[in-house]
Amino acid sequence: MQLVKRRLEELDPGTAVFIDDIRVGEVRAVYAGGEGELPEYLNLYCNSRGAEVLVPATDVLDVEDRGIILAGPVDAYRNVPAFDPDSRLTLRRLR
Repeated sequence: MQLVKRRLEELDPGTAVFIDDIRVGEVRAVYAGGEGELPEYLNLYCNSRGAEVLVPATDVLDVEDRGIILAGPVDAYRNVPAFDPDSRLTLRRLR
């Protein structure tokens, strides 16, 4: 898992997000908790919702050339609350 976390630090905003072979959104930012250096969360734009959500880095199954692969199913992130950066003051943006 450390290899994935290290690579998550290098993700650029706009990186595609997939569940299986379906593009479900894009990366907006990568966050660490407090003073940590390892990514703990990804801020993703979710196409089906038209909103940004905060997803734990542990939901990332793989990082490929085409983008990141999230654990599914496709509708798994439908009910995740919209991301409000003001409610997560302990997070620090890495990228």
